[in-house]
Order: sequence, then C-alpha cells, then structure tokens
Amino acid sequence: MPLNHPKKVLFLIVVLCGIAAPFPGYAQSSVTLYGILDTFVGYQSAQSGGSHKSLTVLGNNGELTSRWGIKGAEDIGNGYKVTFDLENGFDPGTGNVQNAYRFFDRQAWVGVTGAFGELRFGRQNTPMFAWSGNMDAFSAATYGSGYNNFANWLARVDNDLAYISPKFFGTNIEAHYSVGGKPGTLAGNAVYQFGMQSVQGPAYIALAYLNAANQTNTVRVQEIMAGGNVDYGRGKVYLGYFRANDVISATTGNALSNPAGKYDPSVGPVGNMPGQWHSTYSLSADYRFSPFFSAGLGYAFIKDSSALGNNAQQFSGIVNYDLSKATRLYGVVSRLNNSHGAQYKMAGASITTGSFLTPDKGANETGVQVGIRHLF
Repeated sequence: MPLNHPKKVLFLIVVLCGIAAPFPGYAQSSVTLYGILDTFVGYQSAQSGGSHKSLTVLGNNGELTSRWGIKGAEDIGNGYKVTFDLENGFDPGTGNVQNAYRFFDRQAWVGVTGAFGELRFGRQNTPMFAWSGNMDAFSAATYGSGYNNFANWLARVDNDLAYISPKFFGTNIEAHYSVGGKPGTLAGNAVYQFGMQSVQGPAYIALAYLNAANQTNTVRVQEIMAGGNVDYGRGKVYLGYFRANDVISATTGNALSNPAGKYDPSVGPVGNMPGQWHSTYSLSADYRFSPFFSAGLGYAFIKDSSALGNNAQQFSGIVNYDLSKATRLYGVVSRLNNSHGAQYKMAGASITTGSFLTPDKGANETGVQVGIRHLF
C-alpha cells in the first residue's frame, strides 16, 4: 500500500515509535553497534620460491582486524546484568567475511555480571590475545610487530566457560575452561587458561597461561605469555615474552587449529619434548611528540631451543598520526632476518592470505606499510 497520504504516514510513525519505546516495568537494556575499518598499502621484498620477489598490495587489517559487532547489557536488578557480544571479522577490500563457514567468527558469547565478577559462555578471545597489544609498541600487529610475527598465541576458543574477577588493588584475574565434548573425559580436547593483569601506578603487567589437550589427553600444547609496559610521561616502554611448544615455523606446526582453537594433529606436529620450545623476546618503546603524533621502535627475537636452531630476529619502526579520536594514519618499516631453516614472515592483525610473501627457509624479508584505521 503506497504511503502517499499524510494520515497513513502519521499512523506508521506512531506504530514505529511504539515499537521502539521501552516497555514500562521491564529492566533497562542497551545495545551498541561498533566496528573497525583498517586498510593499508603494503610492500614486501624477500627470496621466495627460489627467486627474489617483491609484492605491492592494497591490504586489509594491518594494525587492527576490520570488524563489526553488537554488544549489550540488560540490567536485571539487584546489581546483576546480562551481557553479550557478537563480533564478525571481514575484509574491507572485498567485503568478504574472514571465515566463510561461520558468521560471528571473532566473538559470540552471553554472560552474567555482578559484584562477584562476570561469567561468560561461548566463543571468546583468549587473555593472551586480548592483552598482547599492551606488551608491544606496535599493538602486537602490523608488519613491524616481531612479537606478533613470532609468538603465535591462540586468539580465541570455542565453547569457552570463563570467569573474570572484579578488580582488587588494580588487579583482576581470569580463568577459562573450554569444553572438549568427548565422551568419558573432561580433559580430552579441552583448553584450560588462566590470566592475571594489574595496573600499579605507571606500570602495567600481565601473565597468561594456556594448556590444550588432544582428544585422548596424551599430548598437550602449552603457551606462556608475560610482559607489560611502563608509562614514562611522554610514551611507554614495552616488554613482551612468549614461550610455547607449538609454533608456526619450519620445524613445528600449529596444532591449535584456528579459528576453533582446538587441538588438530593433522595440522602439524607438536614438539613438547624437552628442548623443543620456542621463546620470543620483545623490547619496544614509543614517544609522543604531541597528543596526536607518536613514533616507536622495536626489536624482537625468537629462540628455537632444539638442535636445529631455527631462530629469527626483527627490527622495526612505526609512526602514528591521529586525525581524530576515531581515525589514525600509520606507517611502518621493518626488516626480518631468518636463520637456518626458519621461515617467519611479516603478517599483521589478520592479513588476508595472498597479501603477503612467505620467505624461503633462512631468507630475510623487508616490509613497508602505510595504512588508515577508523573506529566507529
């Protein structure tokens, strides 16, 4: 029926207002739509496929992964709230979702919060992923973050039950148990996590631990993260440490099959024998020339504890200029050096496959990146 009569238009407006108005006597609730758009022009140069190659791309997700999400809270009285978050990752260059077989690939959980803290149920970020940006001047992303390129922490896990404590003395803790779903065992295919973060004056520190079992609970992937930063007035100095018996390199595979975050032996071997650990060390700092303009430098090193010695190191620089509270321009230059059979590469927050080069074993790589990031 065409809306060409003033009374029909008025009637429709009244109906819509009635639907949108809160119902009297019910608890108050709020829903927020949010998101990030991040795109960049990138250049990489490396020995790849037996010859020297260079790659210039218009890429996605350099500093932060592009996403949109819906989060909310409902006040149910007596100091309790029901909370939720649904988050989808996508590539702004093509409009494609990052995971074609799941819609809310980044987060999908519901929880209850109160004076006791918060309980959450569903697909969630790991503490390692959530806190890693606080340990690196490169926000644990971009070509320049050796911490991100080497460490390979697990980002998120399915079927996760989480408890997040209230803050006490500037500190809160998290405990996670991801249900394995295997008959006759609570440990098989399960993922256990524990984390602590604290702010004490100008210092921020965090510690996180992850333990993931295979289906029969006979092999375990273990990851440890520690670090933080100190604000010295005009910027911050960052320290990051990560140790794992499971890492993507020429010697081991990533047995935690992303994006599910569960153990998958078909993906690659797990070197959990003594000496088969990889340890990443990262030191970086930034300096604020003004509230809008900052620059930083960083160095990261990964140590292969096995006899193969597949180590790597990376030197990087970054410049950030904030056009507003929501929009940032960033530029990165970086050099990554692989040793022996290591094949580490420059990635980013979540760069699409095909937008980066993978160096040959022991080959070095140079990268330059200029991007824009917008929050809404």
